[in-house]
Amino acid sequence: MPTYKAFFTTLLLLLGLATTATAQDQDRQRPSPTERAEQQTERLTTLLDLTPEQAEQVARINQDFAQQASALREAQQAEREATRERMQTLNQERKDAMEEILTPEQAEKLEALVKQREERRGNREGDRGHRGNRRG
Repeated sequence: MPTYKAFFTTLLLLLGLATTATAQDQDRQRPSPTERAEQQTERLTTLLDLTPEQAEQVARINQDFAQQASALREAQQAEREATRERMQTLNQERKDAMEEILTPEQAEKLEALVKQREERRGNREGDRGHRGNRRG
C-alpha cells in the first residue's frame, strides 16, 4: 500500500507540474486553483480508468491540495512584499546614517556610485527580465 501511495503522490505532482507549465502560456488566462484541480481530476480519471468512487476521492484530494497550495503562494507573496518594504527602510536608514558622517563631497561621490550601480542593475534586469515579474 505505501508503494501505491508514493506512486499516486508522484503522479499527482507530475500532473500538477505539467498543468502549471501549460497554464503559463501568456496568451491564456491562468485557470483558478479549483479549475486546475478539476482538470487534474478529469485527466487522472481518464488515464487511470478510475471508478466513480475513486474519482470522487481524487477530486477531494485535488481540491484540498489546490486550496492549500494557493494559500501558501499568497502567504509567500505577502512575505516577499513585507521583506522588500523592510529592506527599503533599512537602506534609507543606512543612507541617512552615512550622510551624517560624510562630507558633502563624499556624499556626492557616494550618490554617483549608487546611481552607477542602479544603471548597471537596470541594464542587467532589462536583459533577463525583472525579478519581480516572476511567479512563485
